[in-house]
Amino acid sequence: MRLLPRLRHPRRLRVYVPLGIVLALLAGTLIAHAVQQPDPTDAAFLSPASTAGAGASRVADELARQGRPVDVLTSTPSVLEEAGRSGPATVFITTPELVNPAYLARLQLLPRTVRVVVVAPKQPQLDAMGLAVRVTGPRWTAAPVQPGCDADLATPGPVAVYRWRYPDAPVTCYDGGVAELRTPGSATVTLVGAADPFRNDRAGEHDNHAFAVQLLARERRVIWLDLHQREQVPPPTEDPAPRPTGGSGPTADPDQTGEPWDDGDSGGDDRAGVPQPGDGSDGGTASDDSSNPLASAFPPAVWATLALLALAALALTAASARRLGTPVAEPLPVQVRAAETVRGLGGLYRRARARGSSLATLQAAARTRLIEHFGLPPGTGVDELAGFVAERSGRSADEVRHVLGGGVEDSDEELARAATELQRLVDEATERNVP
Repeated sequence: MRLLPRLRHPRRLRVYVPLGIVLALLAGTLIAHAVQQPDPTDAAFLSPASTAGAGASRVADELARQGRPVDVLTSTPSVLEEAGRSGPATVFITTPELVNPAYLARLQLLPRTVRVVVVAPKQPQLDAMGLAVRVTGPRWTAAPVQPGCDADLATPGPVAVYRWRYPDAPVTCYDGGVAELRTPGSATVTLVGAADPFRNDRAGEHDNHAFAVQLLARERRVIWLDLHQREQVPPPTEDPAPRPTGGSGPTADPDQTGEPWDDGDSGGDDRAGVPQPGDGSDGGTASDDSSNPLASAFPPAVWATLALLALAALALTAASARRLGTPVAEPLPVQVRAAETVRGLGGLYRRARARGSSLATLQAAARTRLIEHFGLPPGTGVDELAGFVAERSGRSADEVRHVLGGGVEDSDEELARAATELQRLVDEATERNVP
């Protein structure tokens, strides 16, 4: 008993099965990698209060033990306001892609006593901050690299920060995975190419934990931005950026390119540092570039999974589709002559003693030829055909009916005689009566 059906095209399986296995493994690997990536919109991601693997409670607790208080704020305006009036501090931006570009442009306006640490910013965030730095990457995972510099943020051992690189920065460490930009009179900005050193589940790897604590503990206090949803465009009346209160000192215009204002009194518009509608400032650009609510309603892993499933479906469809293009002529594996086929079929009929079936096959072929020759309907019966042929052949209708539909006695000689008579009748009818 056959348990499995016989495959019609076993050769195709040699191509399709390995290809399908490779595509399935590739799709599964990509989906697993996308799902395992941390989601910035997750409330636990680099949160100082979260003990989850993606949280950062271990770094926050160590900072507190070293006498570095951590102020946790959930909005960028609050961070800018607090950093502008609190003296030396480290501003820690964990999710720069969720910060509104209008606020990113104001980070460099903070006092020179403030350090700003930004985790894995991409090119749009760097451009919004006004930093002339090029970013490359990302790598599949963050790789541990040696510091390769003598900056005060370097650790003795390797740190897993090599995922995004900033090779054009003035000061680079860890093969470009960490960059620092110092501007006279403004805050110092440090770029870290991966979130791994700050995560709880990566703290024990390499020198990650020591690097994270050392980086954030360079000032007396830490202002931690715990932001997990995309910020909206700042309202026109909001001015989170600090400004000097004296009438003689120059102030910076956050709507422009960073050039200082001319000296003068402070009697102008006290909202000059805020983007105004229609003035072509960064605020208007941020309004135009706001993300689609549907795109931000689901984590990136969901969209990555859907995209990979769609690609897998297209691959399976292409694998199971027919070959495109015109039919291709292929040589037959074995050529059999027509005479050999006839002799073989005759031998089968003779061995089975199927003389009646043999004659019936010849009679059916003869009737079809006569019907086509005289232009009769395809369903013409033997009696009607016999009468039509008898009128044109000179034979009686009974004789023609017997030749076209009669039986045969159980002997080879009778079968040969009947076949010869049938062929003679067809030849007479077709040669004498040409339509």
